[in-house]
Amino acid sequence: MRKSQAIGLVLGAAGDAPVVTTTGYASRIAAAMGDRPQNFYMTGSMGLAGAVGAGLAATLGRRVYVIDGDGSVLMNASVLATIGGAPPTPLTQIVLDDGLYASTGGQPTHSASCDFAAMALACGYPRACTVSDADGLARALVPTGERGPHLIHCRLEAAAEPPGPRIPCDLPALAATFRVAVSNLQEGTL
Repeated sequence: MRKSQAIGLVLGAAGDAPVVTTTGYASRIAAAMGDRPQNFYMTGSMGLAGAVGAGLAATLGRRVYVIDGDGSVLMNASVLATIGGAPPTPLTQIVLDDGLYASTGGQPTHSASCDFAAMALACGYPRACTVSDADGLARALVPTGERGPHLIHCRLEAAAEPPGPRIPCDLPALAATFRVAVSNLQEGTL
């Protein structure tokens, strides 16, 4: 499965739920595929998408999706322990694992020696799994009734693909749009 295919499946499963995307190509692909007010694009805080998503899920009390990357999780694995040790939240964190730091030149992440699902379970996530195809990801994205957090380790092809344009530089405007969308979700107006 390619990164764009996995991101498309997550965006489709999310419905009107907030989606936080890690910095780099994941944000660019998500914006190009389906920009919407409920998407929050991390544009420089590598390794913190999970923390932002967990905070949103705890505040909103409703499902939040995080599209994370193997390099991002490896850069700040302490976020897994923080999320797993916190009270249960309706968070679904998808770790897209292509084995590369794609947006910085394709250096290897060494994720082949990591079991992200086992790491999440060891940190206190009640459910974690590894998938490697579209059907597996689609099944894993179906809500189970468990509050969460849940982690889906999604192994991808290590293939270059066009990431889409860079996220616009008006970051305060993007944050304001997201803030309004999330406020509308809290008030039930979306």
